[in-house]
Amino acid sequence: MYKEFETRTSYKYLKEVIKSLNEPICILGGWAVFFHINMRYEKVQGRPYLGSRDIDLGFNTTGDLKKSALSQAIKTLTEKLNFKPLSFRLVKEIHTETEEEIKDKTVPTHFIFPMYVDLITDCIPNDFRKIFGFTPIDEPLLRRVFEKREFIIMKGFGKKLLLPKLELLLAMKVNSVPNRDREHKKIKDICDIFALAWYSDIKIGEINLAKYASEKNLKKCLKSITDKDFEKAAAQIGHDKGELKRIIDIICKEK
Repeated sequence: MYKEFETRTSYKYLKEVIKSLNEPICILGGWAVFFHINMRYEKVQGRPYLGSRDIDLGFNTTGDLKKSALSQAIKTLTEKLNFKPLSFRLVKEIHTETEEEIKDKTVPTHFIFPMYVDLITDCIPNDFRKIFGFTPIDEPLLRRVFEKREFIIMKGFGKKLLLPKLELLLAMKVNSVPNRDREHKKIKDICDIFALAWYSDIKIGEINLAKYASEKNLKKCLKSITDKDFEKAAAQIGHDKGELKRIIDIICKEK
């Protein structure tokens, strides 16, 4: 699904990003899943859990945006780590052979790996675009991380990290599946949903996403996953496709 070079590069820059930002740092997406379950997954499977190509960071947008953690992160990522703004995200181009940052604009595109950092907010204030010059991805469920403190704290690369609680992260993944327009991201979401349920200490039958995801979204998630999707996800994660389907059916079933 992802080339080893891509996830290795993403992990390398995840480490740099985390070390450069002020804590606590909210990690979302695939790397949040990795931090949640990798220890158990690796113990069982004998290999690390699937990495991510992108780095997803979550931010609260209450208060003075110009003095916010988001503002500080953008400044650090662009001025210190040399990421460049690209629409709603930041990017750094990496050479797939030298594994170094590309500064020569003549490098052929097939040697370029775009390393993205997505800055995700809990809401989008009216003056956001005026201040930052772009409209971010927003994830309303992030409010529960910052306002209701639905997170766990762990140490990563010497910094305090905030990870959404397991059911909350599951809901984010379930909500995203039907909207994926790229197959690899959809398959990764399916893997992540299964892994969060199978390789965590939560009892699968007790997972209740109703307070985070609507019945409509739960049904849309199930309906959008084909038998071929389950087959491809199963091949990536080392489980039978029937097992993946059974667990995801339970997760998305109305309680």
